Amino acid sequence: MLRQLLRFAGIGGLATLAHVCAALVAEKGLQVSAQQANFIGFLTAVTLSYVGHARFTFNAQVGSAAQIRRFALLSLLGLATSSSTVWLVNTVLGFSFGIAMAVVAILVPAATFIAMRFWVFRHGTGDSPGLPWQGIAISAAVVLAMPILFRGQMLTNDVAWYLIATRDWLQGAPLYVRIMEINPPLNFYFTVPAILAADQLGISDTHGQYLVVWVVLFAVLVWCSAIIRAEFGLSPSRQAILLLGIAAAIIVPALDSLAQREFYLVVLMMPWLLIQVPTRPASRRQEIATAAVAALGVCLKPHFVLFPMAITVSRMIRTRSLWPILSPANLTFLAVGLAYIGLVALFHPSYLTDIVPMARLVYGAYSAAPMVLVGVVLEESLFLLLPAVVALIDRDARSFPYPFVEMTLAGLLSYLLQAKGFAYHMIPFQSFGLMACILLLMNSKRLGAFSVSVGVAAAGVVGLSLSEGFPHNYTLNQVSRVTRDLGGVDSMMALTPHVFAGPPVAFELGIKWTSRYPANWLVPGALNRLAKTDCTAEPALCDQLKAIVARNRSDNIEDMIANQPQLLVVDRESEYFDTPNFDWLAFMAEDPAWAGVFDDYAYVGKSKRYAYYLRSP
Repeated sequence: MLRQLLRFAGIGGLATLAHVCAALVAEKGLQVSAQQANFIGFLTAVTLSYVGHARFTFNAQVGSAAQIRRFALLSLLGLATSSSTVWLVNTVLGFSFGIAMAVVAILVPAATFIAMRFWVFRHGTGDSPGLPWQGIAISAAVVLAMPILFRGQMLTNDVAWYLIATRDWLQGAPLYVRIMEINPPLNFYFTVPAILAADQLGISDTHGQYLVVWVVLFAVLVWCSAIIRAEFGLSPSRQAILLLGIAAAIIVPALDSLAQREFYLVVLMMPWLLIQVPTRPASRRQEIATAAVAALGVCLKPHFVLFPMAITVSRMIRTRSLWPILSPANLTFLAVGLAYIGLVALFHPSYLTDIVPMARLVYGAYSAAPMVLVGVVLEESLFLLLPAVVALIDRDARSFPYPFVEMTLAGLLSYLLQAKGFAYHMIPFQSFGLMACILLLMNSKRLGAFSVSVGVAAAGVVGLSLSEGFPHNYTLNQVSRVTRDLGGVDSMMALTPHVFAGPPVAFELGIKWTSRYPANWLVPGALNRLAKTDCTAEPALCDQLKAIVARNRSDNIEDMIANQPQLLVVDRESEYFDTPNFDWLAFMAEDPAWAGVFDDYAYVGKSKRYAYYLRSP
C-alpha cells in the first residue's frame, strides 16, 4: 500500500508538471487562448496520468475500453469535486481560498486514490457489474454538479415559506395556531433538516435546503443504482445510461420547483417503482423497505395516494384478482399512513379539527378554469402521444414499463383532481412520463420508428421543462425596488391571496415576514361562497363563512399589532375573487380595530400591481 501511495504521488506530480508545460507550450507555440491552452494541458495530464497509474501505480493492463471510461468519468468527477469543494468551503462556509485549496489538496487525491485502486484499476473482476463504484461515482458526479447548476438560484415560493414557518415553529410558534398553513405537518418536518444544517454549518437557510436536497438525491440515486445492478441484467454502460436517465427525470422537470412536495414524491418513490419493472418479483424485505420510503412521499399530500392506488388497480385488472390489494407494499403504505394520521392527531390536532374543515369550505377559490387545465394537459401530453402509439405496435419492446406508465397516468389524474393549474403539480406526470420513455427506449430491440419516437418524446419533455427554467418571482423585482428606495426596511406583511407576494419576497430580501399566514388564503373562497349562498336557507353555512372571514381579518390585525411590520404591501388586483376590483383596505376596515392600526402607516407609492405603506417611526 505504501509503495502504491508513493507511486501515486509521483505520477500525480508528473501529470501536474505535464499539464503546466503543455499549457505553456500551447499558448506560446499554437497561439491559442488561455482557456484553450489549459484544456490542452488538462488532456495531456489526463493521458499521462492514465498510462502512468495503470502501468506503474496499480500494475494493470492498459487499453480496456471499460477501464478508460471509468478513468475518464473519475477525471470529470475529480474536476467537479474540486470546483464544488472550493464553492462550498470558500463561498458558502466563508473560509479563505487558501483553506479551500487545502481541503481540495487533501480530499481529491485521497478520494481519487481509493477510486482508482478499488474501481478503475480493480484486479480479478473483469468488468463485472456487481461492484457499486460506478453507481456511486455517477451519483456523486450528478450531485456535485448540482451546486454549480443551481448557483445563485432562488428557492420556489412554497419552499421559502416553509423555511420561514419551520424556523418560527422550532422557536416556539405552534403549528396551525400561530402558523396558518393548509398543508399537513409532514412538510414542516421535511424542512427541519435544512434549518438544522444551516444553523450547524453557519450557512444560509437557502444553502441548508439545497444541501439536504443533494444528500437525499445522492442516497436515492445510489439506492437506484444498486437496484439496477441487481435486478435489470444490464451491461455497465447501460446501467450508467439508465442511472443518468433517472437523475434527469428527477431533476429536469423540477428545475423551477426543487424541494417542492411533488419533487420529494418523485425522489422517494423512485426506488420502489424501479423494483416493480423487472418481471422477477422483488424480495419481501426489499419491497417493504422501498415502499416505506415511498410512503413518506405519499403522505406529503392527500392526492398522492393516487400513485400507489394506480399500480394496485392496474395489477388487479391485469391479474383479474383482488390479491394485489394485500401486497406487502400496500400493507406498508397503509401502516405508514395510519401511523402518520395518528401522530398528526396526537401532536397537531388543530390541523384535523380546524384547518381541514376550513379548507374544505374555502380552498375551491384557487381552482383554475377547466379549459386552462385541458390546455396544460394537452401541451404536456403532446410529446408522449407518439411513443404511446408506437409502443402498442412495436412487438420488439419486450419489457413494458407498466409502473411508470401507471404513475404517469396517476400524475395526470392528480393534476386534474387538484384543479389548481399550478405548474409544479405536473412534476410527477413529467418525471414519470420521462422515465417511461427512457425505459421503453432501452428495452427496444431495434433502432426504428419506436426508438426515434421515444427519443423525440424524451427530448420534448426535457425541452418543455428547460423552457420553464429556474424559479422566478416578478413580485420580488417590484418590492425590492421599493424597499431599496425606502432604505432600512427590516420587516413586511402583505394583504394578498398569493404566496409569491409575501414570504418568498421577505426571504430573498432578508427581512422578517410578520404574518402567521403565507397568504390570506381563507378570504377569497369564503367571500366567493358567501356571495353564492342563500343565507336564509343555509344560515349555519353563512355563519361559518362569516366567521372564517372575520378570523382572517382579525388575525392580520393581531399580527400587525404584535409584530409592527415596517412595510405593508397591498395587492391591487382581484385574482381569485369573483367580485371585481376587490379592495383589501376596505375589507380590513370592516373591523373597527383596523383604523387604530392603519393610522400608523403612510402611503409611499405603488408599482405595477402593489401599493406600499410605510409605518411611521
